[in-house]
Amino acid sequence: MIPFLFLALALPITDQSLNQAIENRDTGKTIIRIREMVKEHGVRAVPVIADAIAAVEAVPEAQWFVTDRHRVFVASIKAVSLIKEAGLAKEVDRIVKTHKHWPSRVFALELSLQSSSIDSIQLSLAALHDKAPQVVAVGARILGWSQKIIVLEPLISAMARWEQQSTRDKVVRGGREELQKQSGDRAWLACRDSLERLTGISLHGATQYKNWISAHRDEIDPSKVDLSKPKDETTGTGLFGLEITGKNIVFLLDVSGSMLATDPPTTEQMERLRRSTGVADSIEDKIQQLMEGRRRIKRARREISKAIKSLGDDKNFSLIAFSSTVQPWSDILLPATRENRESASNFALAMQAQGITITDLALLKALSDPTVDTIYLMTDGAPTHIGSQGQQMPPDSPELMKRIIEDTRARNHLRGVRIFTLGFIGAEEEFLDKLATDNHGRYVRIR
Repeated sequence: MIPFLFLALALPITDQSLNQAIENRDTGKTIIRIREMVKEHGVRAVPVIADAIAAVEAVPEAQWFVTDRHRVFVASIKAVSLIKEAGLAKEVDRIVKTHKHWPSRVFALELSLQSSSIDSIQLSLAALHDKAPQVVAVGARILGWSQKIIVLEPLISAMARWEQQSTRDKVVRGGREELQKQSGDRAWLACRDSLERLTGISLHGATQYKNWISAHRDEIDPSKVDLSKPKDETTGTGLFGLEITGKNIVFLLDVSGSMLATDPPTTEQMERLRRSTGVADSIEDKIQQLMEGRRRIKRARREISKAIKSLGDDKNFSLIAFSSTVQPWSDILLPATRENRESASNFALAMQAQGITITDLALLKALSDPTVDTIYLMTDGAPTHIGSQGQQMPPDSPELMKRIIEDTRARNHLRGVRIFTLGFIGAEEEFLDKLATDNHGRYVRIR
């Protein structure tokens, strides 16, 4: 006969109060009950909380604010990470490998990073085989920070799997409809980005990485690769030297009045000008021409146009200019056909600099397309809805930057859209760097 006490401990628990809070879309009560359950039940509460995460994420987009969903997700991880019982690692492993809803599996993966008793690398290696691209993407990103050579081949295999159309066509339900679209492309990009982080080499296919690693295995040292530091770029391939690696891309171009400013020429440019010969123009004329070409708006238009024209036919893209208003070239991402590239390039080259910098509304517009996987944001100032007063930062900018960081993190935490930021002289670098690093991208200084 099984002792009553053992039977009570073995039975799964349910919680009507938690279910009711979720049904009422009550964020505060949901969080409070999750915290209470952890105190009351310890490890036994974990599967119930995992179920709750799935239930929250299954609520249609319009019925629960994304910022509130994110609060529930983060609060749940913090609460469960305080559990010190030995069974936590086993329960998290079970959820990652067997839970039927992918948001719960993502929850367990991210929870694994908060507990020293859980082997997040082994869990992430298992997650690479998951049918849900959202789970694969999170696992791949965790492995990208592992600095372990042993994860290279599993990442290549996962990347190869998501290169197959048959894999990408399989839709795995479990979260909101908005999180499903083009999610296979985001899984592929997460694998690619992690391989770049581990090797320092940017390639565009699983076979390319396999061949490169085979030829350079003795030279690879992931601990010496550092892609996190902001780079200073002036020109080159891509966008001011930043390689275009997305599949479904939105370019965000600041065309506010401050973009009329002229950046000082580089030392190399001045040296080339002094060495130049010819009688057609005086040195003063050449300096004037150089300075006119250094206007930020002209430099930005040229680079955006060049980047768009270089897109491959397998890309989808759009372009959004913003100042006092948001001006999209297209409301949805379109295939990068020759005609579309030419049209978007002409749109960019026609932009004039005027007005203020409503960065928040431009980002919101970019993220409103559920298919996007990569955003490139180019700007030279702080976001504002009222404009600057003299040389001081606009008074609403600090609060706007804080809100943009928090809102974007909430909207993006299960989508995995990559955000790369590029800033001219005078840009708010700390804000742009955090926006990029919080969203799987990086910041580039334009000089």
